[in-house]
Formats: sequence, structure tokens, C-alpha cells
Amino acid sequence: MSIELLQTMEWSKLCWDLSFEELIELDLILPKVGSTYTVKLSTNEDHAKEGRAFLLWQPPHSELNGWRDGRPSEILKSHVIEGVFRNAIHGNSVFDFDVIFCTKLVDYFSKVSEEKASPLSYIGQPEGASVFQWRDARSLVKSNIGKYLYLSGSECETSLDAILSYDGSRLCLHYSATLHHPASYQTIVTKYYLNQYEHIVFEQLLAQAEEIIDDSMLCLDQDKIKGAEYW
Repeated sequence: MSIELLQTMEWSKLCWDLSFEELIELDLILPKVGSTYTVKLSTNEDHAKEGRAFLLWQPPHSELNGWRDGRPSEILKSHVIEGVFRNAIHGNSVFDFDVIFCTKLVDYFSKVSEEKASPLSYIGQPEGASVFQWRDARSLVKSNIGKYLYLSGSECETSLDAILSYDGSRLCLHYSATLHHPASYQTIVTKYYLNQYEHIVFEQLLAQAEEIIDDSMLCLDQDKIKGAEYW
């Protein structure tokens, strides 16, 4: 079963000066298990509610600029912050958030069971048909991140992100973000093997995408990240 992530919390604003240091100890900047934080979400995620919640945490540069902006390797140091929302105010946009677990995003991929139905976005058409939204994606970039493939693009006013891997000849989707502007966001961790049509589309998109060469993690200890360079 897929897990929905919320990703509009601006964690860097809780430690703004530290976020722009040249080198940062991960333990100093990651949300702490057992702590409570005030979480503010944008209106794109006003569907959030009290109870168990899963939030995406990214290193400051990626949080402020996106993984596609030079540092897709920071996917490996992004985390899922699991906890509980309490005391919702401002129309379910502000919560007290009690942190229970903090797990690397890529380690979370093995925590979900396989989905049979496609979680990817299809757009309904007036005549009743549906169009696979990734089919018409533009401004494509890609990067090899360990055993994973990162692909990012846009379609009209929607930003699209995917993290995939090959399992033999099959493509498996692990992460999908469909960020409609200014409508609702959908971000999930999943385990879904693309159907034949989706596989063909993604192979074509990967062939077209500009590759990002990212050496920001070279010679960097596992317990450290680089700070944001700009915003």
C-alpha cells in the first residue's frame, strides 16, 4: 500500500542560518525523534488532518530549490519523518507534530507493499478518455542515484517527479510527486511496476531527458550534508 507524504513544510525556516552553513552535521538539522514541532503546510496540502502523518524532509538546498536544481544525489539523504498531527488550526494548515520515526527516504521504499493499480496521474478528457499526464511532460531532467533513476519534468502547470529502479527488465516506481499549481499536491512512496504503456512512455522520457551530473556527495561523510548555496 502506498504512503502519502506531505512536503510543503519548510523545515529550513526552523534553522535558517544553519541551513546555509557550508557543511552541516545531519544530526544537528534533522527533526528529532521524541520532539514536537509546529508544522505549517501550504494550501496545496490543506487536505491534511489530525492523526498519523508522514512528512518529507530534504536537505536545505533541495528543499528550497528542488532535487532537480543541481543536487539530485540529496535524495539519498532525504528522510521520511513519521509522527502524529495534533491541535489543527487555520483550516488544517498548522499542526503540532510529534515525531515518532525518522527514516531515510530510500530505506522507506522497502516498507511498502506492492500496488497493482497505477498511482500515476491520468487526466480525464471531455470525451471520457484519460491521458497519462507524464506523456506530455517537458523540461525533462534525469540523474542516476545509486541503483535508482530520478526523473523530473513539467506538464502545463504541474511539476512531476519520479524515482524508479529496474527490476530485471521491469521499471518499478518508488516515489511519485504530482504537484498541481495552484491545486492539490500528491506525493507518495509506493512499489508499483509500470504497465506496458507507462513503461514505454518512461523509457522515451528518460531517453529525452537532460542528465544532471552531480558530484556534491563526493568525499562527503554519510553523517554530513552540504548547506544551501542559494534560494
